[in-house]
Amino acid sequence: MDKFEMNGDSGFYTSNGNVVTFEVQGAISRDGMSNSEYHNLYARYLNENRTMQLQGFTVPIWGEGHNLYPQEVYNTVSDNKLLPEILQKQVEFLFGRGPYLYTTITEGEGKNKKQVRVPVEDEKIMSWLESWEANGYGHFWDYLINLIEDFYHTNCCITQYHFNVSRRVSGSIPVRALSYQCSDRARFATNKQIPVNRQLSDADCQYVILGDWMAPASEFEIYHRFDPANPFVYPTAISWVKDKTFGKSIYPFCRWFKGLQEWIKGSNLTPRYINSYLRNALNAHVHVIIPGSWYQHEKGVLENICRDNMINGTARSTYYKGVKLTDESGNPVEFHEGMMEQLINYQLRQITKFLSGEGENQGKLWASTKWGEDGWEFKDFPGSFKEYMEAVISYDKRADQVILAGKGINASITNVENDGVLSKSGSDVYYNYLIYANALVIAEFYVTQDINRAIRYNFPYAVKENIRLGFRIDIPSKQQETTPADRQENVVGK
Repeated sequence: MDKFEMNGDSGFYTSNGNVVTFEVQGAISRDGMSNSEYHNLYARYLNENRTMQLQGFTVPIWGEGHNLYPQEVYNTVSDNKLLPEILQKQVEFLFGRGPYLYTTITEGEGKNKKQVRVPVEDEKIMSWLESWEANGYGHFWDYLINLIEDFYHTNCCITQYHFNVSRRVSGSIPVRALSYQCSDRARFATNKQIPVNRQLSDADCQYVILGDWMAPASEFEIYHRFDPANPFVYPTAISWVKDKTFGKSIYPFCRWFKGLQEWIKGSNLTPRYINSYLRNALNAHVHVIIPGSWYQHEKGVLENICRDNMINGTARSTYYKGVKLTDESGNPVEFHEGMMEQLINYQLRQITKFLSGEGENQGKLWASTKWGEDGWEFKDFPGSFKEYMEAVISYDKRADQVILAGKGINASITNVENDGVLSKSGSDVYYNYLIYANALVIAEFYVTQDINRAIRYNFPYAVKENIRLGFRIDIPSKQQETTPADRQENVVGK
């Protein structure tokens, strides 16, 4: 009768009186790894769904193990040599030549049919937009630029609606102005009693709290969350537009940040490694060989000095080559072996002080006295310092490539290329920018969502005429497709 039994990663099999034992190598370790990954995933899930209590409200935590996700993104990104400028270029690419009003028309027939944006001149809408600053709010250009900055850092745009008192009266302009609210100050909140067995959801969060989350004891402002289905119910409200992150029900997260975080940190450490090496390493990378005869000679000198000091009851000198010859009271001390350690350390400090530094000691000479054939020897240290520096620089270049790839921006349109060389191909830059510009529709939708809502609320005819606000993202013509006059016009910005 056949029989099979397994316990852990080993077991036995019997058949017709024959017995075979076996062991599956790594089975337990693989199970352990699998279980470990499962537990880590579950722990992260619980961590991301933590909440805190604040002034009678339940506030979901934004971040892993903390409530400072926007601050974490900023601190990590701002230390990087590449990302701040990349993000700034993304802001500039989306903002283009600035906001403008447009309507969409259909052109062409059959397969050539396409929708085209046509600029619209509307004095009423533009007058309202320009009135924000005069009414004590920021300029609408500043509002949009700030929203783009937040969108590329945290995938969200937070807007405060300022309504007129007569917002429900027919014929009046309900929205006085919009103002930008920074994501690092905003968190969702609810005052509902959520059952213990149910996870907090986006629909539960009907409030937005603004404040300094680095100082939870500070003052916080609590606002109703803007409801598009009933926009004028509150005298002021805050809209939180977000590009939802898969698997996250409340807060958005940057798609690129988590995957690039370790690369960013490594890239940030590269200059520290290099600068620390230059400050602390021996310029010559030498190995010092101390002869025994020198050691015995100096030991004899110290012994004689200490013996004479003890006989005389006073020390002629407090130090000898960095070795202290007296106690705290100024009395002479007897010789001990620790003095030789002090003397050697002193000599080595003098050598390293002379040879190390950020370039100021290079090219100078070091003089020493040689006792017979047993003087101090300086040999090249058998270390791979060149390889170390090359490895650090190679990692830094690779990190730059990964960061650019993770951000989805080709190096040719960010002025970053291999070894700092700009792309020499105009067509490469043109087509990469064309592809990137065509992908800006989603970002434009989120950034302009609230301002287009406000335009519809204030000017109902804009809905019928399909008037919207967008960004003038001009695609430059190829050089061979423009006349010399057109090129001059583009240069002077007419």
